[in-house]
Amino acid sequence: MKPANGKLGVMIVGLGAVSTTFITGVLMARKGLAKPVGAMTQYDKIRVGRGAEKKYLKYADIISLASLDDLVFGAWDVYPANAFESAVDAEVLRAKDILPVEDELKAIRPLPAAFDKRYASRLDGNNVKNCATRWEMVEVLREDIRRFKADNGCDRIVVLWAASTEIYVPIDETVHYRLADLEAAMKANDTERVAPSMCYAYAALAEGAPFVMGAPNTTVDIPAMWELAEKTHMPIAGKDFKTGQTLVKSGFAPIIGTRCLGLNGWF
Repeated sequence: MKPANGKLGVMIVGLGAVSTTFITGVLMARKGLAKPVGAMTQYDKIRVGRGAEKKYLKYADIISLASLDDLVFGAWDVYPANAFESAVDAEVLRAKDILPVEDELKAIRPLPAAFDKRYASRLDGNNVKNCATRWEMVEVLREDIRRFKADNGCDRIVVLWAASTEIYVPIDETVHYRLADLEAAMKANDTERVAPSMCYAYAALAEGAPFVMGAPNTTVDIPAMWELAEKTHMPIAGKDFKTGQTLVKSGFAPIIGTRCLGLNGWF
């Protein structure tokens, strides 16, 4: 594994409650104003060795990881509000958590999003790209990544999806099984079987950036995306960040099933 040297650009799709809480937490922690409780790479330890040789080490003591000081944040969002405005509007964090990093948050302004309202009908923002095809979406997103990397002097980039969950896209073997078929569908502007999130994932991998899916979309579940990941030697990960109610549901669901309890609704 190569050493994690230089700046790491963290480009996040969606600048809402999840993203601004994450960003604010990192900014506060690196100022020494908060502890990164809950962050596995910062706080957690794992056992190494056996018996008398057994010891517990932090992740960064075992593998090379980027320092919090080396993270540079960017985002795409359908709304033009900066990270400070979004954090205040989300009402997740208290003023005492946000105000100490107000200037840093205000400096994070979202790029126009690659967006299709049919996939997230409750969003009405106008900070969106005007692309004729899904392939054009990919090309514009790739340019965004290249420009962000150059403008911020980043050595590498990772792209995270923290936007709203899209409508369900069934996996279709005529489009999603082979990379060539997925690319053809993008160029043909197949808007029913190519979700915007697939364009973000494709753009990230094509630019040498790992892609993490933080929603239960089928984006990285398709063989065509696995093929692109193998071709570019880039990792893909994630199915849902489980940052809120989904984490609670994941805990309660086995209990309900084990006790054979009836359930009238799950919202």
